[in-house]
Order: sequence, then structure tokens, then C-alpha cells
Amino acid sequence: MQISGKWFIALVCMLSTALILQGAFDTSDHEKSERIVRSYRGRGGPSIDERVHAAAPGGSWSTEITRGCRGIVRVGYHAPGASYEFDYDVPQHGIHPANPAAEAILNAIPKE
Repeated sequence: MQISGKWFIALVCMLSTALILQGAFDTSDHEKSERIVRSYRGRGGPSIDERVHAAAPGGSWSTEITRGCRGIVRVGYHAPGASYEFDYDVPQHGIHPANPAAEAILNAIPKE
């Protein structure tokens, strides 16, 4: 079976559009997830960002899409001597601990 030139160009355009859109959605998920996790403070007090920086200064934040179909983004803060990892559920707007250090931080935050 031979594909004509017009169909081939249409197929390439459709695939390119899908890749561009997926990239835009992924970028949005990374940015949104990090912003929400870092700023979360429950009913008050210091935010997650403030708490992890106080406990382990000098770290940096990272994000990784761990389950794209489910919309789960792993948001991590990694400093010398400590690592905090949180899973942000994009569709459900929930933050869950992904390691014991993150669980301790979340348990210290007053719940809404």
C-alpha cells in the first residue's frame, strides 16, 4: 500500500500537532504541580517550601511526571543530607507523600 504525498503531509502535521500539544500540557503540569506543592500551607503556618528550606537549606526543586495517564507529578526537594518527595495528583488536586521525609512535613501542617 502506497501513501500519497498529501496523506503523508497530513499525517506528519497531525503527529507534530499532537507532540506540540502534549509538550504544552506536560510543561503546564510541571509548573502547576511545583507551584502548588511549594506554596501549600494547609490552615496556616509555614508553606512546604519554607519548611523544607528550614530543615535542609541549600536544596533545589525538581519535577517528574510519574504516571502521565493518571496525572501524577512527583515534586522533589533535594538538599545535602535530605530529600523530600511529594506526589501531586493533578486531576484530584491532592498532595501525597512519596517518602518518609515528605510524610513528616505533611503531618506537621495543620489540615484544612
